[in-house]
Parts: sequence; C-alpha cells; structure tokens
Amino acid sequence: MRVSLLVSALILLAAPPVVRAARSKCDLVVNAEGIAEKPEHSKSCTDGDSACDTGQSADGICQYHVSLCFKTAAKGACAREEIEGMSVTAGPGLEGLVGAMTRFKTNLTADSCTEPVDVQVQTRGKRIGRTLLKAKGPAGRERYTFVCRPSHQGGGSSATFAKDIQKKIFDSTCATPSCHGAGAASAGLDLSDGAAYSNLVGVPAANEAARTAGLLRVAPGDPDHSYLLLKLEGTLAAGEGVPMPLVGGPLPASAIDTIRRWIAAGAPETAPF
Repeated sequence: MRVSLLVSALILLAAPPVVRAARSKCDLVVNAEGIAEKPEHSKSCTDGDSACDTGQSADGICQYHVSLCFKTAAKGACAREEIEGMSVTAGPGLEGLVGAMTRFKTNLTADSCTEPVDVQVQTRGKRIGRTLLKAKGPAGRERYTFVCRPSHQGGGSSATFAKDIQKKIFDSTCATPSCHGAGAASAGLDLSDGAAYSNLVGVPAANEAARTAGLLRVAPGDPDHSYLLLKLEGTLAAGEGVPMPLVGGPLPASAIDTIRRWIAAGAPETAPF
C-alpha cells in the first residue's frame, strides 16, 4: 500500500504543470480620423477643422470618420465569442456606429475593425456639443464621448486655468477655510492658489471606489472620466462620494462647462483653452 502511494506521488511530481491560458480582455478602441487614439474615451474636434471634421465647413456640425476596433491588452485579435458578446448604444448622430457593429458581427473576418462610417455631433449654438457612445462587453461597461467645439473657440479663446477656474471658481467657492483651502484640504485636496493644479491633474482620486475604478481627479482630455467633474455634475457611481459643493448648491452650469472645456482641451496649466 505504501509503495503504491509512493509511486502515485512520484508520478504526480513528474507530471508537467498544467498551464491555464489567461483569459484575454477584449477592449473596444474608437478610432477617429485625424484624432489621436488617446485619450481613449474622449474625442474632440472643432467645427470646420479639416484635420478632424470631414465635413470641412463651419456649419455647427462636426463630422467624424470613425471605426470601432477590437483588441486585447497585448494588442492581439479578440476571440470571436468576445466580439459577439459586445454591444453598443449610440447617442444622437452616432447611429451609424451601431449599424457598422451589427454588420461586423454578422460577417466576422480576420479584420479587427469595423468599416469606417461618418457620424455627426452638433454644437449647441455657441456652446460645445457632445454625445455618447456606450459599450458593453467582456471589459465591462464603457462610455465614449464625442465633442464638437464651436468654430469661434478654435484657437481664439482667452480662457485660462488661473483666470477662469482658479480665480473665478475655486477661490470663491472651493478653497475655503472649512473645505479645500490650504488649512483644511478636505480629503487631502488643496484647491488654494498655487496648489490646486498639482493636486488635481493626473492625481488619482482619494475615494477608494473611485480610485478602484481608475478615476483621476482630472484626466487631461477626458472630462467624463475626471472625478472632479463627476463630483460637480453629480454623476457619481455608488460609493464614489457625494456631489460638490456641499454648501450653497451646485455650481452654475457656465462654471461647470468652463471646467469641462478646460479638461477636454488637455487641462493646460498656463495656455488658453
């Protein structure tokens, strides 16, 4: 009996280890002509900018030429069943992407991208227009924002972080002695003049749920994944804290829009946006 057990143990030790294939994570990547791949979740164009607006006219509409691509973390092809399990929901003007996705899934080939289609995002008069593409798949739920900036803002804006955000918003509303001033720095966030920028841009959120979700306080170029803006707009997920400011009610829509424009422009420290 002992000999039999010993032989069995030796066989198990000699057997090669079982290597389990790692489950690939299939990511959806939105490619828009004339726009850098990063930030991944936000695409921004100025109305009439020939580099990204394929309509090439300042008509209140940014026309994007977009394809949806499917890649693993190692930049390899996704498995057929992963792509088949994906779905997208389009906001106004992006409906063509739903059709492209449907056609791609119906006739899967070795290609990793859908055919490019034209989609449109309208400005809101003199204000920025935006619309969302929502995706659901193996990587979870994702949101992709398409932004259209009015032509009069392209390169001619004089707004700056110091003048229009620090002085007009933070100094009067946030950087108070009882909240995010230098002496209080609630949640470790000091929004006083000279400290706010370095405490916001590229810094992980202090809230555990938000940090686990990968949120930065300010993610340059990606307002919809910037914790600061989610707090101000009150669009937080469960466990991610409470909307701000705590006192005095929400900020005016114009102030929130200024912060959104700043983040979408890459959150410049000194350059106008």
